[in-house]
Amino acid sequence: MITEDDVDPATLAAGMLRPAWRHGLYRALEAQDHTAALTNALDRAAAVARASAAQLRQIVETVVREGHEELGRGFVHHPDISGEYLLELCDRGVLTDALGHRAGPRGLLVRMCEVHRYPEAVLTLGLELYRDPAVPPDEFAAFVRQYGGVSRGWLLRALAETDPDPALKLTAYEDALTTAAAAGDTGREAAGFHARYLATAPSGDAGRLARFLDRHPDAHVLALLLESSVPDPVRGELIAARARESADPRVSDALRRREQRREAASASLDAEAAAELAATGLADVLALLAANPRTPRPILRELSTRAASPGARAIRNAAAHTLRLTRGHPEGHRPEPHQQDGPHA
Repeated sequence: MITEDDVDPATLAAGMLRPAWRHGLYRALEAQDHTAALTNALDRAAAVARASAAQLRQIVETVVREGHEELGRGFVHHPDISGEYLLELCDRGVLTDALGHRAGPRGLLVRMCEVHRYPEAVLTLGLELYRDPAVPPDEFAAFVRQYGGVSRGWLLRALAETDPDPALKLTAYEDALTTAAAAGDTGREAAGFHARYLATAPSGDAGRLARFLDRHPDAHVLALLLESSVPDPVRGELIAARARESADPRVSDALRRREQRREAASASLDAEAAAELAATGLADVLALLAANPRTPRPILRELSTRAASPGARAIRNAAAHTLRLTRGHPEGHRPEPHQQDGPHA
């Protein structure tokens, strides 16, 4: 019986071309005690097998004809397989899952999008077009218009936190986001992630973020930004100002949570404020209290035994560490909390 130990890249192609060995492999795969180890070994070896383009084609055609198409997966990832043959397989609808997970060539990705609208191919090609400086913005924009809705807007979500080349493509992407956001929740979700990227990325600026928020004033976008750590104080204040202007309860809620996190991490935290914050029971607020040396020791001791709640282990560990750190320090002479413990936006 053939096992994974019999699968060797140096001899696999020759074995697959011999009917006796190949049929023995089929029997091994169909055996009741067959495990994934053999299949995984075949996929790995096939992708680097010692074989010519003609042999790779012959092997794939043979296993497909004999009803074992799945054995062709690894071979279609082989670097020496013919690009023309990959296109032929795509047009025939053979091994589409394996073809859709290839990183290229670009011609194959284009065909997989055109013929099958295959989600992974759409994602791979869309990211490639966005980052490739040789691809003009108009070509990228046309691709997004045609395939941006595939698999619930997976491409729009992936592009939300990616830098384009050239930067002009960012406008094309944001135009597509505006259209998608008007059409449904998928676009609005991607718009939220892109707003967060504009707020937090080192390459971002307040002007660009402001213009994007003008186009996407949705409450969930502002709420997501308020939950994010924004290192740039200018962008942070822009977000806070927009939030204060909103009457939506989701934004008011997120703004209140932001202020609670800021206070919980503050170097001027007092006992009364700490008690009020501890009473909220909010995991993110409690985690900041647990790490703040200004938090009164009775509250820290309570947090160090917290159980059966979100983030309980991290809260316990942080509180125990802070208790050790502050042992022997009078209440008014505690070490300063680390700046990174608090929110910036």
